[in-house]
Amino acid sequence: MVNTTPRYRHITRYFESLIESGNISTGAKMPTEEEICSMFKVSRITVRKALDGLTNSGYIYKIQGKGSFVDTRKTDMQLNHLVGFSEEMRAIGLDPKTELIDVSTVFPSESAALELCIPRDQMVYQILRLRYADQVPMAVECVYMPFYRFAGIEKHDLTKSLYELLGNYYGCEVNRATQSIRAGVAPQREQKLLLIPPGSPVLMVRRTTYDTENLPFEYVESVYRGDKYVFSVNLNK
Repeated sequence: MVNTTPRYRHITRYFESLIESGNISTGAKMPTEEEICSMFKVSRITVRKALDGLTNSGYIYKIQGKGSFVDTRKTDMQLNHLVGFSEEMRAIGLDPKTELIDVSTVFPSESAALELCIPRDQMVYQILRLRYADQVPMAVECVYMPFYRFAGIEKHDLTKSLYELLGNYYGCEVNRATQSIRAGVAPQREQKLLLIPPGSPVLMVRRTTYDTENLPFEYVESVYRGDKYVFSVNLNK
């Protein structure tokens, strides 16, 4: 019988086997495209297709200009307590970083106005941030907050903890939040920021956060990489 398995699949299966058996450890650098071409006697197009497959299935991640690295761990996000991204990453041994993409004042969308309990003609801050763990882009976060409550927030360092800033400077303390999660496909902007191929699966997270007076002060729309996250929750009888 003729073997009709595409050649790139032989490459992905080979490396999947090595990674799953522990012969290539988490964090190890993958061979270069040239080295894999030589190993399997295939074209660079075939190798790139194989590496894309390993990336999409969560076996490796790519850092621009540095190459591909093994990543068998998925980030375990807890749903039964409210902490910031940086605190969550440090708790599981990863090094967090935040990049501020944009901050502006806009009129809220219908959903943002509804969640923040404000009229559509009341300005809000829109803060777009890219969240990293161990230098890997993990999530794109778009935060909406009422302008009247947090005037001048753009003058602060928005790559640090927002909750810490709001508590220390604005006297706004976090009390609780409601959150929803659904599966989706990464929009074009998120594809570019997260360095993932078109059509990649993602987790779409919506969160509304309330202060100690039970007033909503933050509405967040986030896109998390589907190959990097497992959301966990403790269930008690």
